[in-house]
Amino acid sequence: MSNDLMVQEDFSSQLIELDKIQDVCRKLLGTKHYQKLGEEGIHAIIARAKALGIHPFEALNNGFFCINGRVGMSTEMMAALVRRRGHSIQKDPKSTGECVILHGTRADNGDKWTCSFNKQDAEAAGLWSTATWKKYPQIMLYNRAMSMLFRQLFSDLSLGAGYVEDELKEITRTGDYAKSLPEAESEEVKPLYTEEVKPLYIEKVQIDMTPIAPEQVKCLMMFIDGDETYLKTVLERLAKLKIMSLNEIPVLMFDKVLIDAKKNFEKREEAKMTQQAGGK
Repeated sequence: MSNDLMVQEDFSSQLIELDKIQDVCRKLLGTKHYQKLGEEGIHAIIARAKALGIHPFEALNNGFFCINGRVGMSTEMMAALVRRRGHSIQKDPKSTGECVILHGTRADNGDKWTCSFNKQDAEAAGLWSTATWKKYPQIMLYNRAMSMLFRQLFSDLSLGAGYVEDELKEITRTGDYAKSLPEAESEEVKPLYTEEVKPLYIEKVQIDMTPIAPEQVKCLMMFIDGDETYLKTVLERLAKLKIMSLNEIPVLMFDKVLIDAKKNFEKREEAKMTQQAGGK
């Protein structure tokens, strides 16, 4: 079987699986917890969890959030993903109730990164005076520092979902942020369902074709490593699915493309080592 045909069949199987996910969504909507997410929110969370190799119910039970169509995750989930891969995150002892400092270290290459978030940062962003920040300042500071560190050092574990619920509400201007942030006054945020009409499910859910994040494109290019022949082959395969560049790869397909790129990279590295060994 040709590689082109395999890619097309993989994508077709993904579409079938999405239909199954939709059926699960309808069943989950029998509880108030999942009704708040709505079928589209449940579908988006399950799809993102699958791409990250996370059990759907770990994601749905406050591990992931969906705010106005954008998926993020809790800092507990971020920390779990980091430690599952053997990486490490440490809270600096100099952290206070007005400043949280976190240090991260990758297990695979030793890269280190430090992120902090303090009262001044929160005030500059118009956050410090909001209700939740007044009640839990240290937790909110930790959440911001953690999500920054997660996106910058562990972007391969987030696939674009490295934002906490608080950030997603700020980005989409909902809740306290719609009232407190000046630039949000001109934007009206409409709820997914009105109070009068709350359908049990939506008849048809569109397949999530959200493209991968720039960090994921960089990750792919790292493994392609200048192999123009392989890159051309990948683009030709994607073109058959009407995907014209790496930037347009849907999140749902990222894992399969990345695995293939890694295998190709490992083969080239192995060939190099064999050639070097033979030349000695």
